[in-house]
Amino acid sequence: MIKMAEQVTFPDTVPEQDSRRPEPVHVEVNHQPVVLPDRATTGLGVKREAIRQGVLIEENFVLSVRQGNHYVQVDDDEAINVHRNEEFLAVAPDDNS
Repeated sequence: MIKMAEQVTFPDTVPEQDSRRPEPVHVEVNHQPVVLPDRATTGLGVKREAIRQGVLIEENFVLSVRQGNHYVQVDDDEAINVHRNEEFLAVAPDDNS
């Protein structure tokens, strides 16, 4: 029987909000494979991870994500949830292509 003043702890129990582990997501940046550490990121986060993995872009490049047959710009501070095999395009800010 547990008395009211006793404290019961369960060391093997993990709080529910901590049970979600980030899962890597495979995407493409400028037609090169990039593995992002989690679905939740930002435009700048995508670029930084691509740079870390050897994609030849810079942080000031303009990032866009493919949606159907066109690309939509993703701002650096824009929170996004990426999906497996999603295609991103990063171009220099002065590139008019």
